[in-house]
Amino acid sequence: MADPPDVDTLTDLLADDCARQILVETREEPLPAAALSERTGSSEPTVYRRLERLQAADLVAEEVQVVTDGKNYSVYRAQLDGVELDLTDDGFEVTITRRERMADRFTRLVEEM
Repeated sequence: MADPPDVDTLTDLLADDCARQILVETREEPLPAAALSERTGSSEPTVYRRLERLQAADLVAEEVQVVTDGKNYSVYRAQLDGVELDLTDDGFEVTITRRERMADRFTRLVEEM
């Protein structure tokens, strides 16, 4: 897992309508970029640029869907569960809680045994 994004990066991402909508749309189910383009009303290149920024901030994960009789494709799932922004004497502090995939939870459980 990457370091949390700095305050400027995070607020920049969350100020963007397309990036916010991608997070909302991928919260419950992973979606391909084409579906995100339709749901956000943005072009696919715009969606891919936002996905790239969201992935760099570790807020969205890419998963490859294997298709036995065709070409594999990527889907994207929000990793973000919550954001807390606190004002401190030194400025702002960001705390991000991320969703943990079932497979990652299972791996962690086995490793802890």
